[in-house]
Amino acid sequence: MEAHFTGGFILDMGVHFIAGLRMLVGCEIVSVSAMTSHVDLTLPPPDNISSVFHLENGCSGVFVMVVSSRSPKILWRVVGLNGTLHIERGFQGQHGYLVSSYGAVGQCKSSFFPFSGVTEELKAFLNDVSESNPEKGNNFVAEQRLSFVEGARDVAVLEAMLESGARQGELVHVKNF
Repeated sequence: MEAHFTGGFILDMGVHFIAGLRMLVGCEIVSVSAMTSHVDLTLPPPDNISSVFHLENGCSGVFVMVVSSRSPKILWRVVGLNGTLHIERGFQGQHGYLVSSYGAVGQCKSSFFPFSGVTEELKAFLNDVSESNPEKGNNFVAEQRLSFVEGARDVAVLEAMLESGARQGELVHVKNF
C-alpha cells in the first residue's frame, strides 16, 4: 500500500496560493467550509477543493483548486467597494501574472509581470541571512513574509479546508498563531 501525506498536491501547491490570497486581502482567514473530491486516482487525494472562507474583517470569498485538470487556471479576484483586482497566472501562453485593476466606475489598468520561480523570495531570504548576525547584537528585523509563523498560517488555512472537506462541508475554524 502506498503512503500519501494528507492533502496531496492540494496542500503541496495550495499553500502558495493561500499565501498570495492572504497577502491580497490583508487580513486573516478565520473559518472555512469546503467540499473535496478525488477524481484522478493517479493523484493522492483530494485533487479538487472548493471552499468558502470567512475573513476576520467580516468579508467572505471563495477558494477553488483543481489539480487534476489538463488545463489548469490560476487566478485571484478580489472585489471591493472601490473596485476589483484580478490577477491571472499564465496569460496567453506567457509565464507570469497579468494584473488588472478595475475602478469603481469601470476604468481598467493592466500590467504583465514575468514569473521565473521564487527569485525575489530567495533574494529576501539570502538578505535576511546575511544581515542577521547575533554576535554583532544588531536589531535586525527579518522579512515578515518569510517567517515560519506566516507559513504556518498558510498551512492552517488549508488544513481547515481539508478537515471541512472530510466532514462534508462542516464549518471549521482556522487555528490562530
